Amino acid sequence: MTGRAGAPGALTVPPGYRIGAWAVGHLLGAGAFGSVYAARRAEPEQGLPLPARAALKFLPTGTRTPRQLRHLSELAERETEVLRRVRTPRLIRLYEVLTVDDPGRPELDGATVLVLEEAAGSLDTLLAGGAVPQAGPALLAQVCEGLDQLHGAGWVHGDLKPGNVLLMADGTARLGDFNMAAELEGTHAYSPAFATPDYTPPDQFWAEVGERGTKIRPTADIWAFGVLAHVVLPGPLPLPGGPPAARRDAALRYARGQEELRLSAELPEHWRDIVQDCLARRHED
Repeated sequence: MTGRAGAPGALTVPPGYRIGAWAVGHLLGAGAFGSVYAARRAEPEQGLPLPARAALKFLPTGTRTPRQLRHLSELAERETEVLRRVRTPRLIRLYEVLTVDDPGRPELDGATVLVLEEAAGSLDTLLAGGAVPQAGPALLAQVCEGLDQLHGAGWVHGDLKPGNVLLMADGTARLGDFNMAAELEGTHAYSPAFATPDYTPPDQFWAEVGERGTKIRPTADIWAFGVLAHVVLPGPLPLPGGPPAARRDAALRYARGQEELRLSAELPEHWRDIVQDCLARRHED
């Protein structure tokens, strides 16, 4: 999750605000569905082994319409369910789940708070610095491990992108932000009708949206990984276009055989094959 305090789903939480054993620190990032703050443990451990520092992800439920509340509640439940049931070395760790009880702050009252393992940053912020990480191939291998662990447990991430690849203090990578995650029911899962266009496979753009959301398959994560690898290794996005709408149209033309990928000449040859395989035109391929 990346962004500013002014992002649509951002919650402003004052420094020093207490929730459970935690005191809120500075804002780490904000996205469409919540805000993440640094935090320190302000109370001694009582039962659960808690670290001295953590990241608090606030998922808002205050002052919203009933439909918005239901949607936000479902997103919080998705992320909590994944992190409780899929505990692997390549997924960010969940310590506990709290609920804000503060009627005096209606924008915060009732918010779900995920107490997460603290990361040092994200792949997004690393790439924003302009330097291609030398550890890029190793980080991508760790992202693959995380996807393999997630898929093996029967889940699709649904929103893989640089901002959701978290970098730890030891330089390793973890997958985070599971608001869009979906549990497989056979070959498909059902995800909210929301995605990051540049990392979304073309077939998802015309997928039918039903009462349970959009049908999604693990190949959606494979496509997203192909885009991620091309950006990291290094290169621009593999489909041309200035604004996101133009790139989306290019992806649709590519899926129909009317457009070609524009892979960077700097992409190592063995990675070129991997990226091309990930970015196959059709799910069946």
